[in-house]
Amino acid sequence: MSSVKSVRSAWEAELVKILTVRGLRVGAALAAIAIPLASLLVASTGGLGSADTITSGAASGSVLGLLAFGAWAAADSASEYVHETITVSLSTVPRRPVLFGAKIAAVATVSGVGALLAAVLSLLLVQLATPSGTHQVGSPATLLSIVLAAVAVAVVGASVGMLVRTSTASIAIVAAAVLLPKAAAGLLGGLQPWVVGASPGTVITQSVRGAQLASDQTYPGGTVLAALSMLLVAGIVVVGSGYAFARRDG
Repeated sequence: MSSVKSVRSAWEAELVKILTVRGLRVGAALAAIAIPLASLLVASTGGLGSADTITSGAASGSVLGLLAFGAWAAADSASEYVHETITVSLSTVPRRPVLFGAKIAAVATVSGVGALLAAVLSLLLVQLATPSGTHQVGSPATLLSIVLAAVAVAVVGASVGMLVRTSTASIAIVAAAVLLPKAAAGLLGGLQPWVVGASPGTVITQSVRGAQLASDQTYPGGTVLAALSMLLVAGIVVVGSGYAFARRDG
């Protein structure tokens, strides 16, 4: 029971830090607002195709949001080393697994709430910007895929930040993880549908039934398994980084 209480206390402390440190607070807000603004830009400039729905239009700016959430989370975690505050954090929460878990949980909480609000606002803005009767609404519930993808990317970003210890390198790694699967799809051979299909941006596209995906970029097991694979990979990164952090001296 005391272990659960210590984890909760550390998680609450991390949330307070995010909410009170201006740079972290503003960064999270900018990451959240990136999705509706980018989607609104696509919708208002005629970027929606005839087969698109209001829902798929609301998800059209999601990749920018994923990059923003990943960069924010990576910078948040790496800043402990950049500003040399990790010793203070460890003196407050000496158990490394607890501290690491609290950081990951706080990042997941903020990114999840931010992405949910962003998805709702994006849907409203795109609906307002789209001429009445030109596009069907679609299934707004599928926008929850944005939340899942944002949380997955954010926890990976936080894990990489704790592992690499520098903001620039961490952000570059997260950006590559989001963008490279699709950009380098032709180099993956038979693995292409498995890798590209489970990448965050493609998971969202499959969920909202947005742009038509080629068969070699569609996850063979379907959308649900693609999302689960995405979360599994994120979990593996978190566990690996957590293990390295627990074994580290500094």
